[in-house]
Amino acid sequence: MAISDLSFQSDPITVRIKPPQLDSFLPELSEWQIEGLSIASLVRDFRCDNFLGAMALAEKVSALAEKYNHHPELTITWGNLRVSWWTHTASGITSNDVYMAHQCDLMVQDN
Repeated sequence: MAISDLSFQSDPITVRIKPPQLDSFLPELSEWQIEGLSIASLVRDFRCDNFLGAMALAEKVSALAEKYNHHPELTITWGNLRVSWWTHTASGITSNDVYMAHQCDLMVQDN
């Protein structure tokens, strides 16, 4: 299954994505890393020209999160936006997190 075959599930997801399936998505999410010991998350650092650039990108990610009612952890520093996706109800990474990471990639490609 490719990431483009995924659709966002509006009902709460309580089951984490299984490692073999997650591994199959990673080539399409080449800029994303899996981080976390007890609760895994998909994490990417987006490099920006300056602090305002990082803030502007954070606003775009925020709008995407509001659209789907699925919210990442955002960390803004000078020239960098770190985005971390995981699902609280599943205590880890779900298909929705993979979907949202991919949406972030598409959003950056379009700009």
